[in-house]
Amino acid sequence: MVGGGGGAKIGPVHLAAARQSGAFELVRAAPSSRPEVAATTDWGCPVTSDWRELLSAGLEAVSIVTPNHLHMEMARAFDAAGVAVICDKPLARTLAEVADWAPARPFVVTYNYSAYPAVREARRLVAEGALGELQLVRIGWAQDGRLKPGAAEGWRADPLRSGPGGTLGDLGTHCIHLAEFVTGDRVIELNAEVSGFHLPLPTDATTLWRFAGGARGSLWVSQVVPGGGKGLEMWLAGSRRSLRWRLDSPEELQLLEVAEFVGAAQAVPMERWDACFTDAFAGLYAEAARAVRGEASLAPGYADGVRGMRFIEAALASRGAWVGL
Repeated sequence: MVGGGGGAKIGPVHLAAARQSGAFELVRAAPSSRPEVAATTDWGCPVTSDWRELLSAGLEAVSIVTPNHLHMEMARAFDAAGVAVICDKPLARTLAEVADWAPARPFVVTYNYSAYPAVREARRLVAEGALGELQLVRIGWAQDGRLKPGAAEGWRADPLRSGPGGTLGDLGTHCIHLAEFVTGDRVIELNAEVSGFHLPLPTDATTLWRFAGGARGSLWVSQVVPGGGKGLEMWLAGSRRSLRWRLDSPEELQLLEVAEFVGAAQAVPMERWDACFTDAFAGLYAEAARAVRGEASLAPGYADGVRGMRFIEAALASRGAWVGL
């Protein structure tokens, strides 16, 4: 593993998920480029502050959980060294950083929400035609992370390290992958309104989508909603039925028909929500292991990561006009 030390939030989740999957053993790590942080990181394996030392460590796979600006330099180096890559999203800072390269080894991008069992079931139901003809896709995700103390500091608030996408990269890339993963369809055009409340980066965005199969969609992602948090919600409406899935009740998938009463969904207790999140992440790492072994896998690949970068670029370029994706 490269990155994830020094109090990082997502790195320890990756590590716990990889171990829980039972498919990986952590044998070497570069948790931080700061020697004092690396030296005090106890992950039960040898550590270093120089990630390049891992290139010759005989690894089968590497998990890259660093700030965005380091992703592609590291990914290319490990791929050239014959190491399969598992990389956090977004794939890079800009589309230009990924457009001229393709990996030779297996490559997984951690769009972890696609690994929730309820999301997998939604994908199956859509593929079997349970909704009828797909007509509408609506995804919304409200967070308040950009309102919290220290939000203007650190690499996520720095375009040189995070890239220009802001919320489009943090949340939006997850959402478009989720939409296309579940529907089996592609967004071919979008129209976006992007705003930068509180920070000189996008912190709120609304996009309209046109799918290749004729469905219409919309996405709202924001990190400046007081009280927002686990507010990811997905609606898919077909000619016969609709599906609803919410991150705050991740084990529940609602299949709805006309005139059916829909009551308030039972919220999952916080301890169970955390367990569901890690379980899904572990499921993704199990899929990643299958990809590394060359087996059939639903793990998002390099092309999915590039797709996310195209989404960011198209949304930033739209300025209220329809653009191709």
